[in-house]
Order: sequence, then C-alpha cells, then structure tokens
Amino acid sequence: MNPGVAVSTAAVFKTWDGHDRGPIPEGNLLDRALGGRNDLEPPALALAAVIAEVRALLDAAQGVLLSRMSGSGATCFALFETPEARDTATAAAQAKGWWTLATKLA
Repeated sequence: MNPGVAVSTAAVFKTWDGHDRGPIPEGNLLDRALGGRNDLEPPALALAAVIAEVRALLDAAQGVLLSRMSGSGATCFALFETPEARDTATAAAQAKGWWTLATKLA
C-alpha cells in the first residue's frame, strides 16, 4: 500500500547515514525476513512521516506476519496469515484513500 505521497529516492539516500547494520540472519525465509530491516526507512520517515501511519496500520492488523517499507518509500507491504486478514487490512487502507494491491505469493 502507498499513502499517495512521493518520496524522492535521491533525497532518501542523501539523508541516509550510510551505516551498514550487518547481514540478514540465517534461517528459513520467514525468520530471515523477520530479522531483516530496511535501513532506508528512518530517512524516508523524516521526509514523509505518513509512512509511519502505514506501518502502524499494517503492524496492528490482525494476522500480520511481517510488514516493511519497500525500497526508499513510501510504498509498504505486509505478509498475512490468511487472505481474510490481508483483505481486512486492505479495506482499512482503502478507507484512508491509500493505494493498495492485495495479492498472493505462490
């Protein structure tokens, strides 16, 4: 989902501290994803605070396994336990006027 704001990739990289926070941990795919992070999220949040609202909606959604900001923002995504949980979060985002795309990993 995306709250409808543009975030300049160049601006995000310009404000990123460049600090390498280490490798993604070992383990199965979900454990690796849960142990990972997006180092560009803090500078993107400084440019578009609404990203925190998107992440909060996703993190608070019932059945969420993981949420992250994608790339340099402002698009965020989440993995859900069930299609119903995904669709509930999608509807909540749509009620705010945010762009959404509900899909399925196969």
